[in-house]
Amino acid sequence: MELFYFLLSDRQATFVNMVIGVLLFVALLFLFFCRSSRDERGRKIIGKASIAALICFGVCATLFSHYMQHIAVQQSPNGGALVLDAFLAVNAIQTIFNITAAVEIAGILILRRRE
Repeated sequence: MELFYFLLSDRQATFVNMVIGVLLFVALLFLFFCRSSRDERGRKIIGKASIAALICFGVCATLFSHYMQHIAVQQSPNGGALVLDAFLAVNAIQTIFNITAAVEIAGILILRRRE
């Protein structure tokens, strides 16, 4: 648990996480405009992968928000103001995006082979 907190609140991890996010976004755009990601009716493959990514986003957003609330409550005992590290918040949002984009890319690649 402490390793996860350290990774999410580290400045270098923030930079690496952002670079990974940019690479995943470029790959997602490439797959979106690639002709092989379409089937005979248009964008059914991308639609199915997007539904899986949306479900993944909902689960990750819920888990990360509860984790961040838990961290904030631990850092402010005695009912003080809840405070979060800025790097923790940025990394949590970027990690959610990266996981969602990775699920979308994996879904497109898997469905492209199946259909």
